[in-house]
Amino acid sequence: MTESAFNHIQSSDEAGIYMGGGTGALLHYTPYGRFVEKRGRNSHHVHNEWCMNRFLDALGVCVPQATLHLDSHLNYIMLTEYEEGATRYQPKRDAEQVTHDFVPHALIANWDMLGLDNDNILRRPNGRLTYVDVGGSGPFRAEGEPKGERFTSTVGELDTLRDKNPYELGHITEQDIGQSFHRYGGEDAMYDALPHIHDGQTRKIMRQRIQDVARRVA
Repeated sequence: MTESAFNHIQSSDEAGIYMGGGTGALLHYTPYGRFVEKRGRNSHHVHNEWCMNRFLDALGVCVPQATLHLDSHLNYIMLTEYEEGATRYQPKRDAEQVTHDFVPHALIANWDMLGLDNDNILRRPNGRLTYVDVGGSGPFRAEGEPKGERFTSTVGELDTLRDKNPYELGHITEQDIGQSFHRYGGEDAMYDALPHIHDGQTRKIMRQRIQDVARRVA
């Protein structure tokens, strides 16, 4: 279905509806449902976001179903299913779920976990939170600039995400961090998900980051 939707979008004159954000996500209405098109700052950026989306999905974190495509200029495009019926994340109401999901996002260095206005998290009709934008993960910032030497083998995000977002994440304790780590399968599950990350250097750093979190919660 997603391949058919992509072909429809590519052959259509309809430009899509701008959804905001620095990299210009577009909402498309197709005969196969609604889809969000993301091109990122460049092909490397959007490819990385797709890999991080798939990594989280492999762990069991709720994210939109995403597929990667090449356009006629051989640039990557990520297409995600629109989160039908989802509503805005509310920090007080959803604190428990965000706590459960915290370690996977810190692990992938998702600096933009919450979004500019808490708009990177939605609540599905079934009550689960879904993380609709992980473009600021791994070696890239949200708008596609490289993090450079700030994407390291040490998962400092376990502290900085809480420090910079005290209202939304400041309640998370060291015990919560350990529980979040094990909730998503610990080292074994995280190592098993690494093949979803295609870039060799990013995958190497991610392996080291898994080891770093494991040492912290031991």
